[in-house]
Amino acid sequence: MPWLRETSCIEDARFFVNKDSISVVAPSDNRQTDPPDFGRAKRVPEWWMRLSVYRRRYRAQKIISESETKSDFVPRKISIVILSCKRLAQLQQLVSGLKEFLEAIETYENIEKILVDNGSGTKLIEWARRVSFFDSIIAHETNLGMAAALNDAFPRAIGEYILLLEEDFIIDYSRPFLQSCIDIFEQYPEIGIIRLKNKRNWGKPFRVIGPLRRTANGDEFWTWLPSLNGKMNVWTAGSVLFRKASFLTTGSVPVGQNVDRAQSLHQGILYEEIYGKRYNKNWLAAKIRNCYPFVQPDNHIESPGWSEHAVHRET
Repeated sequence: MPWLRETSCIEDARFFVNKDSISVVAPSDNRQTDPPDFGRAKRVPEWWMRLSVYRRRYRAQKIISESETKSDFVPRKISIVILSCKRLAQLQQLVSGLKEFLEAIETYENIEKILVDNGSGTKLIEWARRVSFFDSIIAHETNLGMAAALNDAFPRAIGEYILLLEEDFIIDYSRPFLQSCIDIFEQYPEIGIIRLKNKRNWGKPFRVIGPLRRTANGDEFWTWLPSLNGKMNVWTAGSVLFRKASFLTTGSVPVGQNVDRAQSLHQGILYEEIYGKRYNKNWLAAKIRNCYPFVQPDNHIESPGWSEHAVHRET
């Protein structure tokens, strides 16, 4: 059977981390189990999933077909976009692991690598240039905020697909997985985004998850449907691979003031929920069985970008 069906990334994981510099390992009880812990998620039946697919597939096929002639991208190319903001140590760790993974394990080679930096300054940018990992570097002099920086970066990516990573993730996986993602996109047009984060958070009550489906190669995946309010469970930030055309046709992420995260309309809400409600009308998400390559360690410092120049409003 294909490795995606027979291998647990918990049992078969390896770390690509220079432990002499930093040791940041997420607690094992925070990772997804096999079988997954669905907790309070709504597990919908086949007919419900098919209805959600039916509502989106024709529109998705039309968008994909038109994008092949109207959009500026290289077919089947994956653009890895790493967003950073003043966390050089975490960025170094991610790049070290990703470089080793791409050279030693991943077999898919049609890739470009882009750094998008939000005002970190010369030290980080000079290191990024010296490391000879990135094909291009977008260095903003000041922190534009997540939404503005990515609105600028995504159209510049030349790949048909974009893999978004924040700099405090690590890759913790020992199998190639990018071709499996491409297979899902090519065989299931309604899938706009594939979620790749390893976290035991599937059981949240707003989750809506369909039955397993599989590709022609036998790779199994769950279809994640929009939450009942339409805002969540499909589009998200973090470690995700999505169609560039799905972003371009949805439009730019709304940009607002960089308010404190305790407020209702901070950057994360704008990026994930407000934009997500628009995105989720046309697209569904996939979660590949036992393929959760990226971990966000719990003991990483929060990005300075969240609170930098934030407007603190009275509640």
